[in-house]
Amino acid sequence: MRSIVQNPRFIISMLVLIVLLVMLVPVRAPRMWLYPLARDMAQAKMNYEARHMASFETAHFIIKYTVHDADTVAMVAQAAEAAYAPVEAAFGSAPTEKTLLLVYPDRKEMNKVFGWSGDQSAMGVYWGGVIQLLSPHAWLKAGESTDEFIRSGPMVHEFTHLVFDHMTNGNYTRWFTEGLAQYMEYKTNGYEWLSNSNKQPEKFYTQAELDKDFDNLPDQSLAYRSSLAAIRYIAETQGDDKLNQVMQELKGGKKPDKAITDVLGMDYDSFEREWHKWAAEHMRAESHK
Repeated sequence: MRSIVQNPRFIISMLVLIVLLVMLVPVRAPRMWLYPLARDMAQAKMNYEARHMASFETAHFIIKYTVHDADTVAMVAQAAEAAYAPVEAAFGSAPTEKTLLLVYPDRKEMNKVFGWSGDQSAMGVYWGGVIQLLSPHAWLKAGESTDEFIRSGPMVHEFTHLVFDHMTNGNYTRWFTEGLAQYMEYKTNGYEWLSNSNKQPEKFYTQAELDKDFDNLPDQSLAYRSSLAAIRYIAETQGDDKLNQVMQELKGGKKPDKAITDVLGMDYDSFEREWHKWAAEHMRAESHK
């Protein structure tokens, strides 16, 4: 692997080839087999590109950072390890190798990696087997502690994405993984993303809208809270065991909508109707937290 990792052109070429294979293979099982290869190549590429960054290791993470974050790496490490145990316990699963975690000093550097425009404001991103974080310096308010970074920071959210991705080899919808990541934040730290536009459940998106084009829905805070409502409905009315059963069905290769309907014993239209009804009673936020 050393010669591969040290040759960025080879990495890029192989990554493109594997991604194309994943997209072109129509059968779900072979795609799920190819998916981890694409993820591993993406991780190798990002690890190579971060080769000049400083490194700090914990029991479960390899954290790479710039000199700008030499004073925050201990905070990031503590938050990362604090996220590990509850996610592993909830899913009964965790990566066998240490997770690569990259810390970018500012939004400009982080946006550059993903080719984002300047209006993107994510504090963390999971992609290709790697968690990427915006420096706490860029968003944590002066005087706020490590405890606040653990509570409202992105580690539980992004580590949930990573573990779920490894479990299912990419066999999930965007709304499901985002709802699941928010549910773990809510369950672990009591954190919810509230905005001025996402507090009224009657405005939540339809299931068809969430399924079709989650990332391009015009109000992303509303899209995210809608996805949280659907996941919380499963967990809080049917139990975490049912939610875990849905994840196991996805792990086995079942289509996302079929996994939900088979486990819950209702058709997809009924699922949408029931989670909207439940949300109207349980997810109305009167004030921004």
